[in-house]
Amino acid sequence: MNARTRQPRSHRSGPRPPSLASNLWALVALLALLGLTAGSAFIPMGAFNTVANVGIAVAKALIVMIIYMRLATDSPLLRMVAMAGFAWLALLVALGLADLLTRVPLLGS
Repeated sequence: MNARTRQPRSHRSGPRPPSLASNLWALVALLALLGLTAGSAFIPMGAFNTVANVGIAVAKALIVMIIYMRLATDSPLLRMVAMAGFAWLALLVALGLADLLTRVPLLGS
């Protein structure tokens, strides 16, 4: 391999950082979702209120993961590790919820 065919090395590794425009769009989207979350507290929707707020929280988490954690442009290995972490978190939440929902109330309380 001669010196002409080598690519110049960069001092950075990994993907390029997001542009200012994408950061601003992510900020606007997160602020809009924050407004939806705060506004949903004043609207009586019954059980759908919790479902809507969880959906908004998932949307906010996806924006943070894609833009700020750079999972959209990074290596597939990092995306798999992030998915495994969130799958583990989902499993722990599901098991905790299953434990909570299957408890029998005590007679004296």
